[in-house]
Amino acid sequence: MKKIISLIFTICVLCCVVKGQNFKAGLFGGVVPSQVDGDGMSGFHKMGLTAGAYIKYENAEKLFFQTDIAYTSKGSKQKSSKEFDFSRLDIYSSYLDITLSCGYNFMDDLSARIGLVPSVLLSHKEQTTGGMEITDGYEFRPVNLLLMAGATYALSKHFACNLTYNYSIISFRKGNIEVFDYDIKVHNAQYHNYLTLTLAYQF
Repeated sequence: MKKIISLIFTICVLCCVVKGQNFKAGLFGGVVPSQVDGDGMSGFHKMGLTAGAYIKYENAEKLFFQTDIAYTSKGSKQKSSKEFDFSRLDIYSSYLDITLSCGYNFMDDLSARIGLVPSVLLSHKEQTTGGMEITDGYEFRPVNLLLMAGATYALSKHFACNLTYNYSIISFRKGNIEVFDYDIKVHNAQYHNYLTLTLAYQF
């Protein structure tokens, strides 16, 4: 709870940045289709949410630098079917993502950017497809680091659509776990792999 309160406070501070000629700030929120590379499953079947704030600095006509801070839920989920593989675990995790990026304005309403995303773990759990939560034998790293690339299309002076792709540079966990005599061999090499699709409001 303290972490969530700190997140809300930080977002409020970001949104109260003193306006300057080269500074812009805003809020955003949206959905996060995600998967985990290395868990033996594939497909963006886990749908999460993200919400946060950003500050943008434009030091030239085309170039800009942008910092985002956001709550993001992500993980992986086995695709619905009549027969589940009980050796696979659904992963639910939430992070505080801090995006440090630089971008280029191709047109007045279209831009792209790339950057790094230090990601601080807030909560996590794993469970079987039958709903049994697994609590022993595994460990998530407290901090993850991702690469991101994205594009923004301005709908109006204040509203814009954002699409980003994010991928872990380092594994977000370490160690192995055995569930019902199944050895999950790649638990020490798992990577977040997800998209974000958001609507942003610029002050």
